[in-house]
Amino acid sequence: MAEKAHIQTLFAYHWHTTDQMIAGAGKLSPDEVGAIHEILFHLLRADSAWRHTLESAQQPAALAAEDFATLEAIGAGFAKERDAWGSLLESLSEEDISGEMIVTRYNGVQAPLERWRMLHQVLMHGMQHHAELAQLLTAGGQSPGNIDFIFYR
Repeated sequence: MAEKAHIQTLFAYHWHTTDQMIAGAGKLSPDEVGAIHEILFHLLRADSAWRHTLESAQQPAALAAEDFATLEAIGAGFAKERDAWGSLLESLSEEDISGEMIVTRYNGVQAPLERWRMLHQVLMHGMQHHAELAQLLTAGGQSPGNIDFIFYR
């Protein structure tokens, strides 16, 4: 499988698993959602920041927590990111993915970063937080079910 198709498949899995987490959180009472909401917002903020970095070569300002105070707002934020990431990934060539870019960090320092590393950072970061979310949801009686990649289609 070509690297681009591989990355697109992994991102589709990332969005699918995120949707499972949001759906499970939606079945909990507002009192039970606290830590889950915080992790989902953290994941959304990171996904958005890495996408903007890949698009503009600049680390953006972080999303504002008050703009994502509800699970509905979190879900809408992820829907927007899924669409924006889809467009970004479609626009990248195999050479783009394997190449590097100079990124201007928050402090103004420029650093070379390989695109494939940034893409995999988003995916591995998501995997870590999906596992944490699955544990919290399961403890709350709302297991997201099997989130193993091998079963994703």
